[in-house]
This record gives sequence, C-alpha cells and structure tokens, in this order.
Amino acid sequence: MACVVSIIPGDGIGPAVVSSARKVLEALSEVYGFKLSFVEALAGDAAKRDFGEPMPKDSLDKIRSSDACLKGPVGETAKDVIVFLRQKLDLYANIRPFKTLPRVSTKWRDVDFVVVRENTEDLYKCVEDVGEEYAVALMVLTKKACTRIAKVAFQIAENRRRKVTVVHKGNVLRSFELFRAAALNVAKSYPSVSVEEMLVDNAAYQLVVNPQRFDVILTTNMFGDILSDEAAGIVGSLGLAYSANIGDGFGLFEPVHGTAPDIDPSYANPLAQVMASKMMLEWLGSTKGNASMLEAANGLENAVLSLLEEGEALTPDLGGRATTEEVTRRLVDMLLKGRGTSRRPVVY
Repeated sequence: MACVVSIIPGDGIGPAVVSSARKVLEALSEVYGFKLSFVEALAGDAAKRDFGEPMPKDSLDKIRSSDACLKGPVGETAKDVIVFLRQKLDLYANIRPFKTLPRVSTKWRDVDFVVVRENTEDLYKCVEDVGEEYAVALMVLTKKACTRIAKVAFQIAENRRRKVTVVHKGNVLRSFELFRAAALNVAKSYPSVSVEEMLVDNAAYQLVVNPQRFDVILTTNMFGDILSDEAAGIVGSLGLAYSANIGDGFGLFEPVHGTAPDIDPSYANPLAQVMASKMMLEWLGSTKGNASMLEAANGLENAVLSLLEEGEALTPDLGGRATTEEVTRRLVDMLLKGRGTSRRPVVY
C-alpha cells in the first residue's frame, strides 16, 4: 500500500524546490521499491490570494488524512500556515540537524549537532494584547510540553555522542525554571547521556566560537528558531538547512529557509527541501516499519554528499551556475545509477 504524502508547494521559490524534491522521491521509489502517492494541499500567500484564506479547509483535510506532509516555504502568511499546523496537529518536536558539508564554504570543520526545539508553546503561542501605546505577549510553558521535548532530545543524544545542552534564560526569567527542571528530571532516565546547562546568550556566542562542542541542543520555541538560523550560517548555507516537525502520530517536513523573493526560482537551491524529504523517508520508514524507505533515505543523503563533492551541479548560492532543474536531474541520475550506497547513514 502506498503512503500518502500531502504537499504544500508554498510561495516564492517554494513550488520550484518542492517540485525538485518530488522528482527525487519518485526516483527513489523506483529504485528502492516502495510506493508513494502525492496530494497537493495549497496553503500560504497564493492560497490567501486565490481562496481568501491561507489555510483552506480542504487543504487541512488533505494534510490530516495523509501519512506525512512535505511543505515548501511560505511567505507573509507563515503564522497562519506552519505555526497553525504545528499547534493544530500537535507537532511538538522541531528537529533541525546541522553539519559541515563537502565544498560548502565555512571557516569551520567537523561541526555536527542537532537543535531540538519545542514547537508548540513559548511566545509563539501568540497570546497577545496590542494597543496604541503598549504591546504584551504571554510566554506559555507547560510541564507536559517541556518534558516531552526533553525526552526527544535525550533519545536523539543516545544515538549520537551522548551529550545534551539545555539552553534557557533562567537567570533573568523565573519562567524558564519550569523548562530547566523538566529537562534535568528527564535526564535522570538517561544516565549514559551527559547534560549541561547554558544561557541562551552564551549559547549564541559558543555557536560562533566553538560549534564543535555541541551535540544536541535542547531549547524553547523562540530560542530554537533564532539559534538554528545562526547554526545554518555556521555550517555555510541556509539553503542546506532542513527540519522535521513531529508529533506522536504525524510528521511535517520542510526547509528552514524562507521564500527568497529576491532569487530567480529557476536557480533556487533545492537541497534543503530534498533533505527534508530524506527526513520524511526516515520517519515514514521507522513508523511504518518500511526498511526500503530507510535504505532510500540513506541513499539520498549519500547522493547529495556526492553531488556536493563533485561540484558540477551547484546553484549560485553554492558557487555554481546550475539551475534547480539541472541539480535535480543530476541527483536523479546519481540515484538511478546507484551512486548513493557507500556511506553509513547519519543518526540524528
């Protein structure tokens, strides 16, 4: 039986990079022998323009009835699309891996860490009161949410280098004591994982001066949003940053970057969207017990690394001249010719 993947094309460069990812997924399904079916769920600025709302009910129904969602970047209506979906579908774990990659320009080497961000609370709960002379936003943290995201971080760390850095601002805001206490309590159940605390301003500094020290960064919603964009700069390109939004029964996968309205979509870098697809295959393979999908995810990552290493089909942001379509064709060619089978998979 085919897994149903709902697709949000998004805005700006979104349709171009999502189309690329879909072609890659179709090639993978042919090579590795699993079945995917795709259903388009329009959402974002274009949906608001054409249908009067950024998240039409029909699109939400399609997403809910699918096995997973692959989402492109959305423009000014992002709050009404991705923030809405994270809360509506209770996608509480935002997982964003960062690693230095072949031929990608950066001053750093051997960087490899994951930001695990609570995805449903904090200031992004959007409980606000805004007047002409004031603006008030309520930061919401609950023990339940803090505990479950901490479990995700420690589970990931168990399969990596066994270190979790808990990032907060408890020296100024007492509210963060709840997050801190929940994380440290969860840590007791993972004795093989070392744990440290770090204030968010120091974490921002350490990411710049010594990013190799990090393995898994566990933090709250807004801090995770900001630190992960900084992390993308450290490893060389926001165009290579990808993420998963995961709940207990559903997963949504997307690039970290936005719609890039100043970029010609035909030259947009599709690799973040493609690697988000890789995370989707890993999640589907694990939750559905499909070994072929897990193998395909590994093959796709290896193909992307090979593409970067050879340097012949890179978009302008990576120093090349290739179009989105040329990158896609090269990746598909590599997959069809079995170029993605030699490396071990990366464990988040």
